[in-house]
Amino acid sequence: MGRIWTMGETMVSLRADASVAMATRWTTHVAGAESNVAIGLARLGHEVTWASRLGDDAFGDLIRRELRAEGVRVEAAADNRRRTGFMFLSPASFGWAADYHRALSAASAMGPEMADLVRASTPELVVLSGITPALGDRPAEATRAVLAAAKELDATVVFDVNFRGKLWTAEQAGQALAPLSADVDVLVGSPEELAMLGTADESALIERGPAEVLTKLGAQGARYTSATESFEVPTKPATVVDAVGAGDAFVAGYVAGLLDGLPPAERMARANLMGRAAVTHRGDFEGLPTIKQLRAQELAPQDDVAR
Repeated sequence: MGRIWTMGETMVSLRADASVAMATRWTTHVAGAESNVAIGLARLGHEVTWASRLGDDAFGDLIRRELRAEGVRVEAAADNRRRTGFMFLSPASFGWAADYHRALSAASAMGPEMADLVRASTPELVVLSGITPALGDRPAEATRAVLAAAKELDATVVFDVNFRGKLWTAEQAGQALAPLSADVDVLVGSPEELAMLGTADESALIERGPAEVLTKLGAQGARYTSATESFEVPTKPATVVDAVGAGDAFVAGYVAGLLDGLPPAERMARANLMGRAAVTHRGDFEGLPTIKQLRAQELAPQDDVAR
């Protein structure tokens, strides 16, 4: 199985069972786009490393334990001056309301030294997202340095735009991410996220550098574009329990298909299937399947699958 390396901030998510003003119960979860991808890939049997910085605190210990229990290799320095980020998530009239507490977090101190970690890991594939450069100047430097190191290693780079409006504006995101997107191999985003890069035209984006553009279309599925072909792959309807983490599951499914040598249409179908699994369970990654469960669904779609 291919060696995968990813980097980003992971926080502790405290989820309420009602609005914060009325909440009586909270549950504790581990939440982070890149660690969601890492867990999804580990459950599918791939060797994956997640790198970051964590506070030298109980939340940091929880994140390390959770990821290691999922089979993910953790490279995260313990920062005794900065805390691990956390967030409150509560039901709202139209989805979930997120209250982030990540300013001056340990992960916000990630810098270009992260490139040394990716070089030491010598991965086959690197997964990055637009969330990391949104955390501040040093994380942005870390993203650029890691991307350069990945290219030195001839590693495939998958980049998910993953826009977070609470971290920066669409204009700021576009200015920072458009130059990066030209140096990646697989670019992932919704039509709105791709438009932030200057155009939502996948063929125009391909001309800038990426070999593949994956356009996430929500409940309609996704579209694949390369220099030679473009097609849409629909997804089956699902009862949405919690949409958080669906895009990360999509990325994990596609990367797994890529490393498993599947053709583009089958990679996209796997990505859609992973996203569908994610939305039917509460939590960022809790509903992601094992490799046995995934293959059972791919061979004979059904509700009950092998453990």
